[in-house]
Amino acid sequence: MEFFRLTRNVWGQEVLQGMSWDLIGIFFGLGLACIVVHALYRFFLAPKLIKR
Repeated sequence: MEFFRLTRNVWGQEVLQGMSWDLIGIFFGLGLACIVVHALYRFFLAPKLIKR
């Protein structure tokens, strides 16, 4: 599996052309898990502000 596509430009330097889409599901799942964990933390453990 190739994660990055590299080519060479006119001066012989390696240039990033793109990234693999094979891992998009993993990154989406990690982002969703981070949002859910943060929401659960805020709901159960974060100190509540008391408004008077």
